[in-house]
Amino acid sequence: MEGTTQKPNILWLIVDHMAFAGHYRQHLPDYHWPYLEALADQGIWYERAYTTVPVCTPARASLMTGQRPSKHGLRWNPEYNILQNLQDFRKDERLFNHRLSEQGYHTSFVGKWHCGRKYLPVDYGMSGWSMSDYGNVYGCNEYKSYLKELGLSQPSCHLDHQLFDPEMDGREVVMDPPEPWTYMDGCGVLQGDERAQEQFFVAHRAQQELATLQNGDEPWCMVASFWGPHHPYIPSESFASKIDPATIKPYPSFSEDLSNKPLRYGIHRDLRCDFRAHERWPDWSTWQTVMARCYAQGLQTDAAIGQLLAALDASGDADNTLVIVTSDHGDAIASHGAGWDKYSTYTEEVGRVPLVMRWSEKIAVGERSKRLVSGVDITATLVAAANADSSGLDGRDLLANKTAGTTGINQSDDQQDDGHLVVEHYGHSGDIAFQRIVYQGDWKYVAAWGDNDEFYNLADDPYELNCRLHDDTVSDVLRKLQQLALDDLHQERVLRQAEFPQTEMEYKLVVSNDRWPREERLLQYKLEQLLKRSAGK
Repeated sequence: MEGTTQKPNILWLIVDHMAFAGHYRQHLPDYHWPYLEALADQGIWYERAYTTVPVCTPARASLMTGQRPSKHGLRWNPEYNILQNLQDFRKDERLFNHRLSEQGYHTSFVGKWHCGRKYLPVDYGMSGWSMSDYGNVYGCNEYKSYLKELGLSQPSCHLDHQLFDPEMDGREVVMDPPEPWTYMDGCGVLQGDERAQEQFFVAHRAQQELATLQNGDEPWCMVASFWGPHHPYIPSESFASKIDPATIKPYPSFSEDLSNKPLRYGIHRDLRCDFRAHERWPDWSTWQTVMARCYAQGLQTDAAIGQLLAALDASGDADNTLVIVTSDHGDAIASHGAGWDKYSTYTEEVGRVPLVMRWSEKIAVGERSKRLVSGVDITATLVAAANADSSGLDGRDLLANKTAGTTGINQSDDQQDDGHLVVEHYGHSGDIAFQRIVYQGDWKYVAAWGDNDEFYNLADDPYELNCRLHDDTVSDVLRKLQQLALDDLHQERVLRQAEFPQTEMEYKLVVSNDRWPREERLLQYKLEQLLKRSAGK
């Protein structure tokens, strides 16, 4: 890159399932991540960053490829066998590290992968450590070796609440589960030494990998991917004590009855995995504890990030390292009728994510950007920073034409935005709900096949309680966003047709697969008809 005499190292930190929109410095005003904010003070915070799709595997696959799920084919988590879904990347898929390796980079991955069932980062040419599928941290040999190194025994956990097995409430269990789902849907407090908490284990393993990379002669790029603050919300005692449950007021959309919401809200809440958290935990006092543990686990994840950043700064490599921190997606906790996990529609809680970057070569200290950005832009940015091939990427280089300048909101950065952003959702695992989501200005439109659409003004209605879909005073704005959604679908399908022509059976919707899912064409048809009808009024 112009002005750069040395290829930058890249440290990419990914947290999992972070309660951010509606929560961070909002619902509990004092809840914030001090290490993340200290990093932002040294770089830039993108205040309108969104996940490409708000589910673990497709979001992470988009980060790894720089492509939207409609291209890479991983639309849902791999544990669900869905016709239109891949369970691993295609054999010829090109990940970000392949591009960087062509520029002489040593690439490494440490932590949560969850980009398929069969293959791991090492199979794609990255060093480091991870586990297949979701990964069972407390039960893996690497974690047990870490405990032995520290002279610690397997930790125990006091379980506060378990959604699927209330008889476990109040019990103390050894955190050595046979599978990651054993205590997944609940919260508690990890007893004893805070170093035994999984976020600190990942930070420790990442610091070991960082030291190895720094001893080499090649520029390096390392992904450190944390399991937190994804549930089960089990922070250490020292972090649980930082959040008083009694201070947490009812979440604004907690009591929403969903009668005015599309069916996919209720399908997720009431049918998918039979969550029904609103029935099993009807009292806000229960949710106060659950949310307190959620926030505390967030603080512990932030502290783990702080450990890794401190190691980088102490090494002397910080000035020549592009640091990126983001989350794969958000968390639906307590929202829209006492939601749990992720919703099957693209709410702000599951969609908006933090995005912070630091690189003294390109970024002024203390910048804030209101530019609309998504996960694929992160990949395009780091690929460009490495001066690697960017062909086929769906994102934009967010640091293009930037130089370190004055502190404050960078107006020139905001002016580079083309005015709107389109992201995707397909439902959460077992439920299929094809959607295109369009953001422009304060407006948000969700186009959905087989269900009602949504339309909100986020400036007036940040918790999405007042759908404006049938408000005639803003019908022109609605049509504009519908056209943007249709244009996005049309352009994507035209480009795909040129590379992977449809068969007659695919074209006639007889056959549906990962390349040409019929629901995508049906959503396109719906938008076409909506616009025709509105034009005829």
